[in-house]
Amino acid sequence: MEYAIVVLAAGYSHRFGSDKRLANIKGEPMLVQTVQHALAAAESIPETRVQVVLRARDPIISPLFTHLPVQLVHAPVWPVGISASLVAAVERFRRQGANPRAVLVCLGDMPFVEPQTLQKLLENAAEDRILVPVCAGTRGYPIVIGRRYFSALARLRRATVEKVLRLYCDCVQDIEVADPAINCDINRPQDFHEAARQDLFGKTFAVPDTVPGALLASPSE
Repeated sequence: MEYAIVVLAAGYSHRFGSDKRLANIKGEPMLVQTVQHALAAAESIPETRVQVVLRARDPIISPLFTHLPVQLVHAPVWPVGISASLVAAVERFRRQGANPRAVLVCLGDMPFVEPQTLQKLLENAAEDRILVPVCAGTRGYPIVIGRRYFSALARLRRATVEKVLRLYCDCVQDIEVADPAINCDINRPQDFHEAARQDLFGKTFAVPDTVPGALLASPSE
């Protein structure tokens, strides 16, 4: 296996008020559409595997993927968060004897990111790089983390992605993309309704949750 796409979907949708992974987009759950875009990108890059990280106990969501060629991973009960979920995915790969050059980290609540965007990020991936997409001058998701930084992630399993980028800022490379959906992180019901109404071409989606001096928005699971 050369590369991996990991879709993180182990959060609890606190701000959404219900399980946003099941929100209906074009007749299917949001998370399923996100995963289908990941699979479409994986088909274009040889030896790329797709994992979906779910909650430690997730009996409602798991059956959604019985018909899709993905591997399900369950995040630990503690610690929780994006870094812990990502570490669980990487450790699963290694237990299987796989050591991908890089992992494309997708968020389950970003179903509008185009497969072509994911493909471009993978095409620029390398084991000694961290790639961040940029559209209209704003950084977003998904990001690519090279193999060199997997051990550091294991030590930082309670850290945010923002902290990882700060620690390795000299190795972060921006990748220009024409996809405003890299900033469409659906945290609240109004984010979902605004994004669902938008035409994908040339539109700015939900405003990312940024703070002064942040390298990129802070996603919420």
